[in-house]
Amino acid sequence: MADKKATKQEAVYTRAELMEGAARFGVKPEVIAGALKLAGKDSMTISEAEAAVKRFLAQTF
Repeated sequence: MADKKATKQEAVYTRAELMEGAARFGVKPEVIAGALKLAGKDSMTISEAEAAVKRFLAQTF
């Protein structure tokens, strides 16, 4: 019998919600907006947003 593991899905947050919580990522809301634009998305999970912010900052600085 195959062992089934429950997968935990992360919540997806809108652009506005991520920008509102920008301090959680240690950046200003404008950085979140840029990261979302660079990724071509309007919503992301927290882990996706963290990665997108890192990519955005690496490209701009």
